[in-house]
Amino acid sequence: MLILVGANGRTGLSILREAEARGVPVRPVVRDDRDIDNIRGMSDVQKLCYADPMVPQALAAVMEGATTVISCIDPRNSGPGAPLYDGMAAENVVNAARDAGATTILHLSMMGAYRWSYASLNRKAFYLEGGVRNCNAPWTILRFSCFDDEIIEAHVRPPDNKRPAPFKESSRYSPITRREAAKAVLDLVDRIEHPGRALAMGGPEVWTGPELENLVAPFRRGAGGKTAYKPLPPGDVSVAPETTRATLGHLPRGRLDQVLAELDQPAEDPDPAGVYPSGTPAPHPADAGGAPRALSECDGDLRFAVHRRLIQDAQARGLDTQGATLDFTAARPGTRWVQVHAGRVAEMAGVSLIAEDGSVLLNGPVEVLRDALADIFYCWFKLEDSIPQWVWQDLDLGVQRRLADDGVFGSQVP
Repeated sequence: MLILVGANGRTGLSILREAEARGVPVRPVVRDDRDIDNIRGMSDVQKLCYADPMVPQALAAVMEGATTVISCIDPRNSGPGAPLYDGMAAENVVNAARDAGATTILHLSMMGAYRWSYASLNRKAFYLEGGVRNCNAPWTILRFSCFDDEIIEAHVRPPDNKRPAPFKESSRYSPITRREAAKAVLDLVDRIEHPGRALAMGGPEVWTGPELENLVAPFRRGAGGKTAYKPLPPGDVSVAPETTRATLGHLPRGRLDQVLAELDQPAEDPDPAGVYPSGTPAPHPADAGGAPRALSECDGDLRFAVHRRLIQDAQARGLDTQGATLDFTAARPGTRWVQVHAGRVAEMAGVSLIAEDGSVLLNGPVEVLRDALADIFYCWFKLEDSIPQWVWQDLDLGVQRRLADDGVFGSQVP
């Protein structure tokens, strides 16, 4: 059971949403019933628990059955009208998780959490981290550089329509989207091998203060007095892309310039499009319809992705796929499945690609691949003993390294 403490905050909500989408059993924990406005409708109300991190006895009650605990509490405040959390809050969470038998405990923090920092928020984050480090428990700290929405609210378009704050010349940031942070957190808790460390994560780029000034200038709005929304802590709180890649095994894709470009567009998911568009797409042009057994557990998104990837494979082989359809009527699923969003699909045998004139262009087994860390899905006609070059060249370096050590794909690496 995943216990999510501070589930009502922005990062907590993103993790809760991602956990629910993945089907991960999660118990969201908030301080009291004044903290639940953001969480309404996102999770079964019967799962929601209340516990003040400053009260160890309250935490003990909500940690029952915990295997993994993620602490999203931060030093901003401890709920509506409540005082700031001190170091004991994070320490209480970690100790309660340990006493409940949790084997993975992840505390989320921020870069620049130092005792000597000239930003008060960073100093308070340092004392929260200090409470975690005091614990004899399998804790890990994950520090984020900053989030895109923090830049938008304080430095680009404050919600109070006041004048945005400028960036300091000496500052450096590597912003990341909350959604990608949530995905990274849930991937990370499954593969922490050496607890007792502080890891760092940022976005795909590092920006200096002057570079950010130039970047956001065309998008800035607001007038009058200075906004009440707090600017990012000054200084170098960036995370080098190489460090993020080492921490996660891949680089996040969401770029700040993309988020800014979409500010004046209808509200959409700011993350880049994946294999298939958001929402349930119309059937792929190569989809012959019907309900073949091999696709029985695919939702609309996954069924579209399977067809699209197989057509990509055929085109990479130099075949003309105009008007071609994929025939799964004789296909039989194998024993190895991959879970992709709300559906799953197995390796299979007996798949055919039929040309518009009825001739068979390809026939044979189909291999499936999903890398959970990079959140990618591929499938192809397995007519050779190696991963096709078009797939291999499209993979992130971290994915390639993981596949080289994989029991299934290690022998198929080109």
